[in-house]
Amino acid sequence: MALDERLKGWRLPGKPPWYLWVAIGLLVLGSVFLSLGHMLEPKSRNQVPHASNQVLEGQNRESELFTFARALEVELQAILEQVEGAGKVKVSVSLSSTPLKQYATNTRATKRSTEEKDKGGATRVTTETNEDGQLVLARTSAIQGEEPVVVRESKPQIQGVIVVAEGGNDPLVRSRLTEAVQTLWGLAPHQVQVLPMRK
Repeated sequence: MALDERLKGWRLPGKPPWYLWVAIGLLVLGSVFLSLGHMLEPKSRNQVPHASNQVLEGQNRESELFTFARALEVELQAILEQVEGAGKVKVSVSLSSTPLKQYATNTRATKRSTEEKDKGGATRVTTETNEDGQLVLARTSAIQGEEPVVVRESKPQIQGVIVVAEGGNDPLVRSRLTEAVQTLWGLAPHQVQVLPMRK
């Protein structure tokens, strides 16, 4: 009987107020939108690990080194074949670094100072400086589009040059070819090797 008396005193609550239903609905909708946002988020940012980015940069750097070295070889070969007695010439250039390019940028700097005083009369000045740089682009043609404007470009670092020439057996021709390469690129004698071509 004691249980029945306790149950009579206890009442089930009535219908909850409308704003409680609205709050529950908003919570459910918010959690649904958050979970959908995570599912639809582009995964390309998360899937490419940092190590693979470094590998791609390394491959691009090697490709750029190779392309630049080949261009230097073609240029040098055309020059050395004009030397008297050199005959047919093959050139191999080894680079340690590509040329570094410095691009033009439009830089905008903003500076904001805030002065605060506390109750004790002390003053504190906070200075905030923001710099924003934007690359300057120049239109090259309708087909190629726009390219960044190069302000300064450093020369590539050349490790060494090997020249194989038909006239490489002649000491005078070998000396001329060595001096030509040294003069053209400012290399030391140990960085240039001239060899006779196999017949």
